Amino acid sequence: MNRTIRVALAGAAMGLVLGGCTGSSDEPEATATPQEKWAQSLCKALEPTTAPVEPPATDGSAAESKEAIVTFLRTLRDRLEAQAQVLQEAGTPPEVDAAAYDQAKKSLDTGAQTIQGVIKNLKAASTADADQMQATLLQVSESLAESSSYEGPLAELSASDEGLKQAFEKDETCASIMS
Repeated sequence: MNRTIRVALAGAAMGLVLGGCTGSSDEPEATATPQEKWAQSLCKALEPTTAPVEPPATDGSAAESKEAIVTFLRTLRDRLEAQAQVLQEAGTPPEVDAAAYDQAKKSLDTGAQTIQGVIKNLKAASTADADQMQATLLQVSESLAESSSYEGPLAELSASDEGLKQAFEKDETCASIMS
């Protein structure tokens, strides 16, 4: 398969999944603000959904490559859905405009839906027709390129409130997710 597709998938993985993590202390500091406590709790819950995902090798047969890409895309979709669920369970951050929180949830849902559409289109492509398969892979690449600039819910929420941004930066787990 095309090397460009692998590069696009790698970019999508980095953009759509929030990157590797390190841990932080289990207990919030006694003097932590409500935002810091919320941020620590959220990031601890998000951490399992942020491990790096390697794009698949696309140098096998067309059918093998197609299946590997579909599996990869399902992993990305599932991660976004899990992150949306974590954010939903965390609830609106204290002292922050609820619209920013709602937008972060919407962004995760939209990303998951976009990937689901890409999966559907890819699964429908015939591996017997090389031209159709190549055209479908190009569409997959273009669709993922549009989504790959998404930095995740923490970046989105940070942009909405300076106090929340500082709370994310102060917590080791949050900082590692955002890096």
